[in-house]
Amino acid sequence: MNIGYALAIADPGDGWRHMGNGGGSGWMWLWGTLMLLSCIVVIGVVAWLAVRAAAAGRVGTPSPPATGRGRAREILAERYARGEIGTEEYDERLAKLR
Repeated sequence: MNIGYALAIADPGDGWRHMGNGGGSGWMWLWGTLMLLSCIVVIGVVAWLAVRAAAAGRVGTPSPPATGRGRAREILAERYARGEIGTEEYDERLAKLR
């Protein structure tokens, strides 16, 4: 008995049923495509969340508090913006701060 005859007896099929014995292997491309798309979506969502978090950190971060004359100018500008003091008084006080 030769080896070819032994292999033919071991697999009585026609030899075309590789990759899952033909029981649904035609749908494997669908699962592969779905997995690829799922990975792309997950990577996209993670990137979007990272960019969004980075942008929120930049926009919402207040500037460090000013000290001395810088803080006095800020208070003066706030009072002027609220209308508590007029333009003449604002200019006069700003000149004194310089």
